[in-house]
Amino acid sequence: MKKLFLVIVSVAISLAALAAPKVLPREVKGSVTTVDGRPVVGAVVSDGYQVVTTDGEGKYCFPRLKEAYYVFVSIPSEYKIPIRQGQPCFYKKLEDRPEYNFCLEPLKNGPEKEFNLFLIGDPQCQWVWHVRRLSEEAIPDLKAYARKCKGPDYAITLGDIAYSEGFRNTNYLLSLIRNEMTVEKTGMPVFQTLGNHDFEYPLTALDEGSPSISLRRHRYFEDIFGPANYSFNRGDVHIVSMHNVCFESYGAPGKYHADFSDAQVSWLQQDLAAIDKDKLVVLCVHIPFEGVYTKQANVGRVMELLAAHKSRIVSGHTHTIKHLHYPNGVSEMVAGAMCGCWWWSKNCADGAPNGYSVWHIKGNEVVADIYKGQNFPDDYQMRIYRGDDVFGGEYEQFPLQHGAGTILVNVWNWDEGWRSEVYENGKLCGNLEHLPVSTEFTAPYNGSKDWWAIGYNVGVLGRGHFKGSTRNNYCSKNYHMFKYTLKNPASKVRVVVYDRSGRRFSCSKVTTTADYDALAKRPSYPVLPGWEE
Repeated sequence: MKKLFLVIVSVAISLAALAAPKVLPREVKGSVTTVDGRPVVGAVVSDGYQVVTTDGEGKYCFPRLKEAYYVFVSIPSEYKIPIRQGQPCFYKKLEDRPEYNFCLEPLKNGPEKEFNLFLIGDPQCQWVWHVRRLSEEAIPDLKAYARKCKGPDYAITLGDIAYSEGFRNTNYLLSLIRNEMTVEKTGMPVFQTLGNHDFEYPLTALDEGSPSISLRRHRYFEDIFGPANYSFNRGDVHIVSMHNVCFESYGAPGKYHADFSDAQVSWLQQDLAAIDKDKLVVLCVHIPFEGVYTKQANVGRVMELLAAHKSRIVSGHTHTIKHLHYPNGVSEMVAGAMCGCWWWSKNCADGAPNGYSVWHIKGNEVVADIYKGQNFPDDYQMRIYRGDDVFGGEYEQFPLQHGAGTILVNVWNWDEGWRSEVYENGKLCGNLEHLPVSTEFTAPYNGSKDWWAIGYNVGVLGRGHFKGSTRNNYCSKNYHMFKYTLKNPASKVRVVVYDRSGRRFSCSKVTTTADYDALAKRPSYPVLPGWEE
């Protein structure tokens, strides 16, 4: 009986211990050292809320916050990006550990004086066959172009990795996409940014690591890819990734806007205070700042922090390319989408091909940038149409109303620093006229939209043909359409454009509906209905 009593008491004590609330350490501490054990002094370490630097012994310490999920090091420029299972591994999950130590390997020749930064907008895979197209079309092209660019190369997505829609989650695809974005397959480390389609719905129960619903929403993404707010350094560039999707209610996943929390602004302020003022700051977010930074107080505060540095913003979300220059000196590039029009074809709704942007950075300057269409040569930078052509298919037709003596030219990566020349029968005769951005959805079709691309997605495939919000997705605005009135409508035309770095691109082919055949040449995977249908 005595032995039985002791067993019962022992079990009761064990059960009581399991039921008792877990007491976590009050501090997060550890060290940052090199592979040979030397301390890394002045390294920035953070939990996404607090920012500290390592002391003379490479050690750090700060209070443990219940909201914090990871501790990470902002990799200094002198060190390699740590890789684990093919992914950047600069963070550790906050658990019941006494210390969180980081070990960095120095770059053989010190900080890189120049490198290439690949900017990937909206991979946005909703189905497994989307991941197959990502795997067979986008990733091999990315790796092949990285070889051509002759690195070092780094990449970062700009949100919407997956494509959760309404209360239907596709987060299960994130691990598949992660496997496609390894260093072995892409040829470079790929960092990630959180987008509005990467959140979890419906919400699961809160846990001790997710004390609020807003935090719980992106825990699945963080479990796959790491922190939602972080930074790292390459050469003279400080790269920051932050999620800027603010949902307006718990039960409406489709209602959101661009914004940051007070905690995010505080973290960014601390993060930027720890870097040299002469560094270029590149802030990667999902939703563009345009039209928001003057309306949302915290977006405005972030813009003020960026204005104190030499800064650029890169964003995605719209699946259209746009270059913006703000009065405070900050510029923004809205990137085209890797998935184009959600993997239904090979082009975005603004006519740009599915693709990604590449910046060549020297020191703290972006000395060249290009938009690379997937499976197209890198000099494929524009498309020419006749102003009286008719685009579309069985679902819908779009007859252009610009006139027979007019050409339209879509130069998708156009920026205000570019220039143009138009040749008729080999003779320089003028320059392109930038068309004002139009919003028309019905005839007459005489605005700036790319009706060739719309004609394929809507007229041939039937996407967005029916009335409703989806039509906006497939008939989006175009910010880089140009017009030219020919002196001789029968002349042979050649258009030449020069980008900011002086690189020359030329085109003389006039695109027609006969070119739709090239868009249709893709793997014939199952076509599943969109969630909205």
